[in-house]
Amino acid sequence: MASNNKVVLGYWTIRGFGEPIRTLLEYLEIPYVEEKYQEVDEWLPKRKSGTMPFPNLPYLIDGDFTLTESEAILVYLALKANKPELIGKDEDRVRFIQLRGVITELGPLLGQYAYFSKDLDELRKQCETWMSWFGASKLPGLNDLLGKNEWVMGYLTYLDFILAELTERHADMDKEVGTKITTDYPNIIAHSKRVHELPAVKAYRQTDRFQPRPYFRHVALWK
Repeated sequence: MASNNKVVLGYWTIRGFGEPIRTLLEYLEIPYVEEKYQEVDEWLPKRKSGTMPFPNLPYLIDGDFTLTESEAILVYLALKANKPELIGKDEDRVRFIQLRGVITELGPLLGQYAYFSKDLDELRKQCETWMSWFGASKLPGLNDLLGKNEWVMGYLTYLDFILAELTERHADMDKEVGTKITTDYPNIIAHSKRVHELPAVKAYRQTDRFQPRPYFRHVALWK
């Protein structure tokens, strides 16, 4: 149950899929507490408790209501705050879904490489292959779009929070591993900085609630 009318966010002790949710909670000024899990064994009792129809991390508890799946949580929070424009305006629905697909596909494979590469050299090579195929079909268009628009849709949506998190993660990987995911895309970098300069977000990132690292769990090669 939510504590003192605060929603509860459950997730691993990492940024991962949880950070765009935390950032949106802060932006919307929705009070929340976190239930954090370091090891799988800590999560299993909750997972098996029968309190969630689709048990997963992250999860959100708001009173008697429980929700899983990270994007569903982002949508729920936008509607809870009475800001439906954060899930895209009706007249932009098709374009929103297109850009949602573009942005959400930027993370999974690169995340798998960070977890399962045997060493940093293999990680770099995997990312180079990704850049030559997936990255080349998505990042130039996003960079062009964000050279014209302040936000992905031209107005702030939850897609901006997802993209900002992925961009910061990939920029850190570039610096530390020698990949070149964000190097040639200054407008994408500038967009991430705009999200993080939103007053409520900036204030959050200066508190101990903000977790700079790790991006991934301790079992990952790069985190």
